[in-house]
Amino acid sequence: MKPIFWLLAVMSSVTAAAAVHEIAAGGSIAAVLERAAPGDTIRLAGGTYHENIVVNVPVTLTSDGGAIIRGGYQGNVVHVTAAGTVLEGLHIAEASPRLTKDMACVLVEADDVTIRNCTITESLHGIYVKAGNRVEILSNTIEGRLDLIEADRGNGIHLWNSANNQIIGNEIFNVRDGIYFSFADSTQIERNHIHNARYGLHYMYSNDNSFFDNLFENNVAGAALMYSEDIVFARNTFARCRGFRAYGLLLQSMSRVTAQSNLILDNSRGIFMNNTDDSLIELNDVVDNDLAIQLNGGCDGNRFVRNNFINNLSDLLLDVSDLETQWADIDGGNYWSSFRGYDLDGDGAGDLPFPIQNVFQILETKVPEVRFYLLSPAAEVLKAAERALPILRLGDAEDPLPSMFPINNQEVPWEESTAPSGNGSAVWAMIFLAGTALPMAGLWRLGKPRHHKSRQKTGRVR
Repeated sequence: MKPIFWLLAVMSSVTAAAAVHEIAAGGSIAAVLERAAPGDTIRLAGGTYHENIVVNVPVTLTSDGGAIIRGGYQGNVVHVTAAGTVLEGLHIAEASPRLTKDMACVLVEADDVTIRNCTITESLHGIYVKAGNRVEILSNTIEGRLDLIEADRGNGIHLWNSANNQIIGNEIFNVRDGIYFSFADSTQIERNHIHNARYGLHYMYSNDNSFFDNLFENNVAGAALMYSEDIVFARNTFARCRGFRAYGLLLQSMSRVTAQSNLILDNSRGIFMNNTDDSLIELNDVVDNDLAIQLNGGCDGNRFVRNNFINNLSDLLLDVSDLETQWADIDGGNYWSSFRGYDLDGDGAGDLPFPIQNVFQILETKVPEVRFYLLSPAAEVLKAAERALPILRLGDAEDPLPSMFPINNQEVPWEESTAPSGNGSAVWAMIFLAGTALPMAGLWRLGKPRHHKSRQKTGRVR
């Protein structure tokens, strides 16, 4: 018991010795750091502090009055090298824009650091964790620089060679990538809102991470994950990612990904998988995307079960055979709003398998340009002809137990998705149909026989 009493005595003496340093607006933070002891608190009054600081002693640096630390666009603004440091309630701005030097408003090169309730603006990288572990990044607002082109901006949060971190409750926008992982393992990412970025989440060589209850919207890609394994997604929203190479969820060279109860809404492509295996896509709502799923080569042993695929322009695009994908298990398959089957035995599943690709989507796989005609009368005629006289092989992808009704995926976070400014798919569909109908109406008028005026007069006599 003596060692325990000794440890408690040491902890009590450290707590008793901890001091609080008050700094008036315009004072020197660096000067106070030079004389601060481990465990001290440095409290900044409201105002602006023009300096770049190195926190090399474990202190709590905080402000209740909205203190702003401005780095003058020179180097890192706050560089943390002491384990156990806490940054709280600060506004940190004006990091150097030199992207090749990976400058940041907050550079962390220490373990057990907490960054909480801070505002970060005019950043290159917002928060860069470099070989730091067990870092907590909580309830911060990180805004990038719109005066820089996207390629020259840094990331909101950048993790490198780092593990066991927590990134919770942050808002990140106008950056290159919202959160960037590189060799960053065993990290928990929850309740973040990332928008107006290139990739909401960008991911390389990082394993055993979990993502819960995040909102990724209005990015080029909601999440782009590459060369990693054992990742869990649950109750996230990937919405309104629009553009030529835009995706809700992109998986490249991944293994054992679990995606459950996510909302994938109104994207150019909902789910893209290439060289990805042994993954479970379950209980998700995939709605109003131009293309619901794209599977490329090397996708083996994946399972898509109990998802709702609703009102997508195309359900599936394949560039290889799909004999390895499982579209149902003993509890059933998926709901497809384009399924037109029947259920005579009343068990809730269609009596016939659902060929996921129709004839027009087979053509689209080989010639992507035909997508322009996806909603045209020609496409509808071709699909109707195939249903009436099925002579084409529509590929190997089929759901053997398609649900007749939408599946009640209760944990899908519909309430977290803000209402879009407009239904892009419906708007473009109406424009296209109008463009198709007007020429047809014109041709009909030209082909209509005209009556002579004398006959028209005679016809009016009663």
